[in-house]
Amino acid sequence: MSKKPGVEGEAARLLALAAEAEPHLKGPDSAAWMDRLERDHEGFRRTFSRFLEQGRAEDALRLAADLWMFHQERGRPAEGRAWLGKALAAPGAEAGTATRARALHGAGTIAFRQLDEADAERSFKECLAISRKIDDVGMIVGATGGLARIALRRGDTADVRKWSEEGLAVARSRGGKEDAIGPLHMLAAAARIEGDLTKAKGFYRQTLELNRELERPKSVSVELENLGALEVMEGNLRDALPLLRESLRMAHERGDKYLLPYDLAWLGRVALAKGELERAATLFGAAKVQFDASGLAMDPDEAPEYEKGLAAIREAMDRKAFNKAWANGQKMSLDEAVALALGRE
Repeated sequence: MSKKPGVEGEAARLLALAAEAEPHLKGPDSAAWMDRLERDHEGFRRTFSRFLEQGRAEDALRLAADLWMFHQERGRPAEGRAWLGKALAAPGAEAGTATRARALHGAGTIAFRQLDEADAERSFKECLAISRKIDDVGMIVGATGGLARIALRRGDTADVRKWSEEGLAVARSRGGKEDAIGPLHMLAAAARIEGDLTKAKGFYRQTLELNRELERPKSVSVELENLGALEVMEGNLRDALPLLRESLRMAHERGDKYLLPYDLAWLGRVALAKGELERAATLFGAAKVQFDASGLAMDPDEAPEYEKGLAAIREAMDRKAFNKAWANGQKMSLDEAVALALGRE
């Protein structure tokens, strides 16, 4: 009997810690909070399992909803998705609450990035229905953004704009500045897919400015990568390099395993454009290892460019030289790959 209060006390502590951490995971101290969650990861696992065993569906759902972004960014998306799936299916978790909406948004996001389009669409649509009913502006915007992502993968840019403009209208009429960021980001992605890089840059610059104003380093690094990518696509290497290097440094400092391989690949494209073929092939090989390790598919506006770059490197190099450089990149640790990418101008 003496152990039970300790177990329950630990569960209460971890539930409170996850709830406290969740709003900070996009903020200026996100890296510190991610590290703090990492230290208690095994405890979170035990507590989540215990909640399910005890029929505490609401607590399990809250824990899964609070931690999915941590799981995704720190290279454990499969675990995060499994938690969300179990918690959402648990008896007692069926009510249309704000917590369920948040969990559905997380489940949809990870499912989308694991190429499970059907599950992602179901999750986002249920999230949107609940969020409209309870008038949760942030989750209305999040759900419409998720449906816009699905449309982007299907190549339906008209549908991307439809969902994004709906989310943006809600954000601007009833939300805060942070609510406008997602819809603007997706409007940029639609313009990028359509080849209108000038329009895409305009949207990305708006989101970059908002993210800097709101001190959201994770999203700042994402938009730096996107702007750097567009400069590479236009052949503006002098403008691209500082954007991509800053994005990579920020992602590495934060331990963001989701974004890092994109930066490595685009810096590989810079090396390709400068005729540094061995370096380019090595960085592409290193990026591929990190993409595979993440368990997530490349974003639909990024994957074609990765394949385009890889094909150009293969065509430009002798097969033996390419295979050697690629193998070297595949053997690199993440820290080694980042050091290579940042090693020289």
